[in-house]
Amino acid sequence: MVYRMMARNRVGFKLLGVNLLSLLVALVGLLLVMQYLATRQILEWHRQRVELVARLVLAEYQGKIQRVAQAANLLADNPTYGELLAAANPEALRRLVLPTMQATGLNILTITDNQGVIQARGHDPEAIGVNISSNPLVRAGVQGKEASRMTQWKDNISLSASAPVNYQDRIVGVVLTGLLIDRRFVESLSRPGAEVAIFFANRLVVNSFKDLPEKALTELLRVKDLAARAPGPKERVQSLELGGQPYTITFLPLEEEEKPWENLIVVGVNRGELTLTLRTLKLVIFGVGGASALLGAFLSVWFSWGMRRQIAHLTEGTRQAAKEELAGDIPVTSRDELGELAESFNTMTRALRDKTRLLKEERDRVAANADFLSMIVHDIKAPLTGVRLTIEALQDETLPPEIHHKLQGIIQRSEGLLLHLHNVLDLSRFEAGSLALRPEEVPPGFVMQRLVHHFSPVAQHQGVALNAAPAPDLPPLHVDEHSLERVLSNLLVNALAATPKDGEIQVQARILPGSDPQEVEIIVADTGCGLSPEEQDHLFEKYRLRSQNSGSSGLGLYICKTLVEANRGRIWVESQVGQGSRFHLAFPTTPTAGEAAEEAAANSILIIDDDPGTREALVTILNRAGYQITSLTGIEGEIEDACRHRVYKMAVVDYRLPHHNGLEVARRLKQCMPNCRIILVSAELPPEVDLGENAGLVDRFLAKPFSKEAILEAVTQLCLTGAG
Repeated sequence: MVYRMMARNRVGFKLLGVNLLSLLVALVGLLLVMQYLATRQILEWHRQRVELVARLVLAEYQGKIQRVAQAANLLADNPTYGELLAAANPEALRRLVLPTMQATGLNILTITDNQGVIQARGHDPEAIGVNISSNPLVRAGVQGKEASRMTQWKDNISLSASAPVNYQDRIVGVVLTGLLIDRRFVESLSRPGAEVAIFFANRLVVNSFKDLPEKALTELLRVKDLAARAPGPKERVQSLELGGQPYTITFLPLEEEEKPWENLIVVGVNRGELTLTLRTLKLVIFGVGGASALLGAFLSVWFSWGMRRQIAHLTEGTRQAAKEELAGDIPVTSRDELGELAESFNTMTRALRDKTRLLKEERDRVAANADFLSMIVHDIKAPLTGVRLTIEALQDETLPPEIHHKLQGIIQRSEGLLLHLHNVLDLSRFEAGSLALRPEEVPPGFVMQRLVHHFSPVAQHQGVALNAAPAPDLPPLHVDEHSLERVLSNLLVNALAATPKDGEIQVQARILPGSDPQEVEIIVADTGCGLSPEEQDHLFEKYRLRSQNSGSSGLGLYICKTLVEANRGRIWVESQVGQGSRFHLAFPTTPTAGEAAEEAAANSILIIDDDPGTREALVTILNRAGYQITSLTGIEGEIEDACRHRVYKMAVVDYRLPHHNGLEVARRLKQCMPNCRIILVSAELPPEVDLGENAGLVDRFLAKPFSKEAILEAVTQLCLTGAG
C-alpha cells in the first residue's frame, strides 16, 4: 500500500525529501548559530568568573591591609607602648612587642621621634634599609597620620602600615607593622583554579604561576602597559598565553598608591580545558554540518535533475504552443506526476492540433463564404448603380412633382439597400477575420460635411433638416476612414428613419472635455421618437430589431459598435422616449505605439550588401523614390542592432556576405520582423540553393547586374501586395 502511494506521488515524495533535506541544512545552520552564541556565552561566563575571582583576591588583599593597619593602631593606642617609647627603653619595648609579633606574624618596627630607636626583632635600621627622613610611612606617622601601603625594606617587599604614638599629648614616635610579601603571601591570596602575581614598581615580586618563563613575564608586562593606557575597565581583562598555557588574566591596580599601574596584582585563570572543549564542540558541529550540507546538496541535485529535465521539456512545449507551433509531442522522461503531466500535455496538444485544423477549415469556409458574398454584393451593386444613375438622369427632365417624389423614394430605398449590403459584407469579413483596417489621420469635419451632403437629398425628400456643426480647429482622428464613414452612414440612416417630417438631425463634433489621452467626440442627434431604457440595454446586440416591421436587418448598430471598438473608440447612446436620441462616438487623436511603428516602417527599407558601390547606388535610387533607407555591410552583430531599434517594410539582401549567406540573414530578419519582405540579389546562386524551397523566406530574386527599373518595379510590387 505504501509502495502504491509512493508510486502515485513520486514528485511529491521527491519534493518532500528535498524539503526535509533543506530543513536538515537549516537545522544544522541553526545549530551552528546556537553553537556560536553558546561559545560566546560560555566565554562571557568565563570572563565573569575571572572578574569574580579577581574581586575576591582584591578583597583578601584589602583584608590583609586592614589587619596590618589594625595591628599598628592597636600598639599605637597602648599607653604602656607610648610610655616606653617616650622613655626610650628598647628592651622593655621588645618584650612588649614580641607577643604581638608572634601572634600576628607581623614585623613590628618602632621609631622614636628624638633618638631614632628601632625595635624590629633585634635588627638595626641599616639592616633593613630604613631612611627615617625619606620613608613615606614614617613621614606620615611623624605628621600624626595613619598610612598603609606596599613598601620595600631593602631586599624585601612587605605590606606595611604606620600609626603615630601619642604620649602626654605629643607624638613620641611611630609604630610600623608589616607583612612580608612572599610566596606564602601570594598563595594565601590565590583561589582554586586561579594564579596570582604581584608587581611592585613595575617589577614582578612574586607569583604563583607555574614555571613562568622570562618571555611570559615580558608579554605580561607588555599587556599590562596596554591595559594601563586603555580608557575603560573592560580592557583590563585580557586573553594571552603564559608559559605555553592559555590564560584569561585581569589587572588589579592598587588605587591607594600614587602610581597604581606600577604596583598591582595580576589574577590569571587557566582556560586550557575550556578552549579544548570549545574547539572539540566546534569541530564536531562543523563536521556534522558540512557532511549534512554535502549530502543534502547531492540528494537535492539528484532529485531535482530529473524533475528539471521534464520541466524543461514542458517549458519548451508550452513555449512552442504559445507560438502556435504544435508540430509534435514532448518527450516523457519520468513516470511520476510530471510524466503524467507531460502525457496530459501531449494529449492536449494533439486535441489542439485537431481543433486548430478544424478551425482553419472553418475559417477557410467562412473566408470562402465571405469571398462569395463579396462577389454577390459586387454583382448586385453594379446593376443597382445603373438603376440609380438612370433615376437621377430622369430627375433632371421635366416631370410631374409626384413622379419626382416617387423617383426620390426609389433613390432613398436603393441607398438603404446598398447600406444593408455593406453591413452584411462587413459582418462576413469581421467573422472571417479578414476585416482590414488602415488607421490614418482623418479630419472629422471633412467626413461629416461629406456625408451630410450625401444624405441631404434624402433628408429634403423626407422634410427633415440635416446639418453638420463641427467645432473649429479639431485635431485629426487616427482611425480607418472607411470605418468612420460606415459608422456615420448607419447612424444617419437610422436617424432619418426615426425622425418625422419637420424634424431635425444634427451632426456635431468637439474635443471631449477631460479626456486623457485626447479624444474627439462626434454626436449624431435627432428629434425622433426616442428609445426606452429596455431598448437601450440591447441596442447594440446582433440582429436586435425595434419592431418586426421596421425593415431593418438588425446589423447596423452592431456593425457600428464593432467598427468603433476596432478603431479604439467608444459608442454610447442618450435617449428618452418622445425626445429623440443622441448617439456619441469618441475616437483617439494619437496612434498607439504599434501603429506609430507600422507607419514609420511603411517606407523603411534595409539594404545589406558588402559591396560599397552597389550599396551607395541602391541608397541613392530608393531615396529619390521616397523611401527611408538604412544600409549595412552584413558584419557580425550589425543586423541584430538594426532590427532592435527599428521595424522595416522590406530588405534587399545580397546572397554572398562576409559572415553569413543571404538565406541565413533572411531567416534572422523574419524571426525579428515576420512581415518584412525580402528581395535576394546575387550574381549567381550556388547549385544547392533552391528558391522554391525557401519561398517563405525570399519574396523576390534579382540577378546581378540589374537595372534601376528592375529594383524599383520589385520594391513597388511588394509594397502594393502587402505582407505575405
